[in-house]
Amino acid sequence: MEENNEVTLKLIGDLEELNQYLKDNNFKVTGHFTLYDTYMIPNDLNLEEESIRDIISKAIIIRKVEDFYKNEIRRDVVYKIKDFDENGDIVSQKSIRMKIKDSKEGIIFFSNIGYKTIMYIVEEDYEYSNGEITFATKDIKDGLKLIEVETRFNSKYNTIDKIINYLKDEKMPLDFSDCFIKKAEIELSKVLNRN
Repeated sequence: MEENNEVTLKLIGDLEELNQYLKDNNFKVTGHFTLYDTYMIPNDLNLEEESIRDIISKAIIIRKVEDFYKNEIRRDVVYKIKDFDENGDIVSQKSIRMKIKDSKEGIIFFSNIGYKTIMYIVEEDYEYSNGEITFATKDIKDGLKLIEVETRFNSKYNTIDKIINYLKDEKMPLDFSDCFIKKAEIELSKVLNRN
């Protein structure tokens, strides 16, 4: 189980400009990959009665990662546990991952134990790190352009507030009106026509 703090913000401007900005400010490219995420939820989940956030909180993700940086393909089952404050903002997040050999077999397995596919998201990511903080630019197919900023709990940027203050001090081209954009919630709203 990984423990970390992260924020996700909408990019203002061009993705290539942000990638160049990070390179110019001593961030090294540490990854380039495409994610193919299949979101599955329990069959008995009542979509009419549940909020988008509640539906996503019950989802498991069958993930295929085409990693261009490491020249490999990985497959995982991912379950995220998020702690929210009274405003609904994420204050901490943990991910549980299990490696699998075949994504299709993972989907079949979960289908047979009472899950159904609700959506599919494809995104291309570039990761940058300076050893203390990690940035991931996220280009979601037919969706938003985002940046995710992540630190480990032992980092000097070990709280959400410290991460946000760092980003503001650096004057990065980001929209700070929502520091916790939840791509899965936005995409599921589209799928369920709840805009």
